[in-house]
Order: sequence, then structure tokens, then C-alpha cells
Amino acid sequence: MRRMGHTIELNDTLKLKRGAGFPEDIRVGGVYDFSIAGRRLYNLKPTRVFLVEEIDGKWNLVGHALILRQTIDAVTDRTSGQFEVSKLYPPEYVALANQLDTPAGKGYEGS
Repeated sequence: MRRMGHTIELNDTLKLKRGAGFPEDIRVGGVYDFSIAGRRLYNLKPTRVFLVEEIDGKWNLVGHALILRQTIDAVTDRTSGQFEVSKLYPPEYVALANQLDTPAGKGYEGS
């Protein structure tokens, strides 16, 4: 059965796994490529998106990113692009944000 309607998800959060888009050596001003499953539409620079590292299914809210480019590929059902890190939170803030600003039960509690 073929579905009708829109199949694009609107996001204000870029959630990536380390080694699969989340940078190993992240830094403010760094520019990185990403590619994730699904059709997603992100706010473009100058509007920020939240930057989240997914760790074992949990959200580690680390800062803000600016989406510089994005491409939605309907054939492969993937969204890819490039982002710049505009802000990294200090560790104390990350711990609070993971408790207060992530979906219930999804906040990362590691060190």
C-alpha cells in the first residue's frame, strides 16, 4: 500500500552517534558532515539546532550547531549535509540539560 502525504520530519535537534556523524574531536567552529536515515528538514544557519550525541540510545545534549547544507535523498531515504558547531555546553550544564531538556527517560547520565 502506498502512503499519501508528507514524509519529511521537521527537526530542531541534530542527533548523531559517535563514529556515525558525531565528531570524534568536536570543537566550536568545527565543520562536519552528517548523513542519517530518514527525510528530515532542519533550520538553516543563522538559526541554531540543538546538537545531541546519541550514546546507547540516550541523548547527550552537548550544544548548538548551525546547518550549513542539507540534502534529502528520496531514493535512499537519507538526509545528509554539513554543520558547524556554534556552542558547546560546559559539563555542569550538560548534566542538567540531560536531566531537564531531553525526552523522558532518554537523558544520558554518564560521565
